[in-house]
Amino acid sequence: MLAIYKKELKTYFSTMIGYAFIAFFSLVVGFVFYYINVLGATAFVGYALRYAYIAVVMMVLVPVLTMKIFADERHQKTDQMLFTAPVTVGRIVMGKFMAVATVFTIPVLVMLTYPLIMSDYGNTPVAANYAAIIGFWLMGLALFAIGCFVSSVTENQIISAVITFAILLLIFILQYISGIFPTGQLASAIAICLFIVIFALIYWLIARKNTKNALLYSGIIAAAGIGAVIILYFVNGSMFDGLLQNILLRCSVYYMYSYYFSAEIIDIGSLVYFVSVIGFFLFLTVQSVQKRRWS
Repeated sequence: MLAIYKKELKTYFSTMIGYAFIAFFSLVVGFVFYYINVLGATAFVGYALRYAYIAVVMMVLVPVLTMKIFADERHQKTDQMLFTAPVTVGRIVMGKFMAVATVFTIPVLVMLTYPLIMSDYGNTPVAANYAAIIGFWLMGLALFAIGCFVSSVTENQIISAVITFAILLLIFILQYISGIFPTGQLASAIAICLFIVIFALIYWLIARKNTKNALLYSGIIAAAGIGAVIILYFVNGSMFDGLLQNILLRCSVYYMYSYYFSAEIIDIGSLVYFVSVIGFFLFLTVQSVQKRRWS
């Protein structure tokens, strides 16, 4: 794993992509920090990190950094060298993810100086500021984990970047469009059933080339999910009040970052949420690469 990590990290800094990411991201975050916290005389750094401009920058930079992690190796057929190496797929994925996480962590380390700068202007919530930065770091790692997964299911870098951007954009706007969805019990149950069908269809589209009986599996997923919704609706229909909106909001890591750190504290729930998202998409990445390894 260490060899893969060093190899991947070297690729970022043997070209300008790693340096460009660090410089541009630090410039944008620094400008927003200066505008919100210094000029606006706001002591809490989290207000700057939740600014929409930073979210948009992340939507662009994350696909750029992750689009070639697996897609390029698959396109050039160099992934076969990794598959024959005496290392597990999990270690391969972790080595590549840790490399891109390192590139992202460098400008985050620069951000750790922001609370110290603010302390020169008076009393500031130092602990809350560092909690917000740590939360932002975890949110960024979750976005990079999503990008890694997308890169593992395609061999075209451009397609990988476009799909990753689309997913991150959807995650961002979920917090704004969740209010247009129905809140009633029956409407929420029907909407959730539709999302289950869409999820099963997406699974079939992704797995049909590498998984035998992918259509059967997707049908089982849809039937089991819809059946569970119907049973729960008749057993305890009140649980569907506003359930769809809550699910959509919790699918947006941007919203969850604001939700957990708006109170200027860090709790176990925030750590569990972001670590779970990171682990979930890394697990999907391992499964995707594993299927290709034996196909």
